[in-house]
Amino acid sequence: MTSTAMSLNYLQAKKGIFSWIFSLDHKRIALLYLYSILTFFIAGATLGVLMRLELLNPGRDIMEAQTYNQVFTMHGVIMIFLFIIPSIPAIFGNFFLPIMLGTDDVSFPRLNLLSWWIYIIGAIMALSTLLWGDGPADTGWTFYAPYSVKTGTNVTMSVLAAFVLGFATILTGLNFIVTIHRLRTPGMTFLKMPLFAWALYATS
Repeated sequence: MTSTAMSLNYLQAKKGIFSWIFSLDHKRIALLYLYSILTFFIAGATLGVLMRLELLNPGRDIMEAQTYNQVFTMHGVIMIFLFIIPSIPAIFGNFFLPIMLGTDDVSFPRLNLLSWWIYIIGAIMALSTLLWGDGPADTGWTFYAPYSVKTGTNVTMSVLAAFVLGFATILTGLNFIVTIHRLRTPGMTFLKMPLFAWALYATS
């Protein structure tokens, strides 16, 4: 193996967007999650700023009451399902867990990539409610009944998006559990695992 080939890291091995979105490298997948989650965080934070601007003065400033409820719901969906839940395991777990365990990758690299694609599909489903019907749900991100079954907004699509995003998280957790059980370096017992690996195992 040449010195040039040996010096290539996960950022330099292959070029082009397709080498990223179809990569099986756990570090690249972690960065895909990082870029995606940061994008959605910025979108959710922007909606939060719009909400605060609306509340600066009594009465209507920049949006109607129902629009405010829809912005509030979309802000919650983005921040909970697209940012808070996946951020630490999907980014830091994917990047650091194999390194901490002394292995080259997670147990199921293809499943790892599939989890990211499912995450993107769920995000598209959630954001697509902006484009058709009466707009996104206006029920709050918890979708509490009875209002969630009576409103004319796109509650069904929002709930389906939450389910799809949940499957992405479940598959990531399953991958971590199997990786911890089967790919620990020789001599690393459970009691010798790093605390962060234990945290990922417990939350998976």
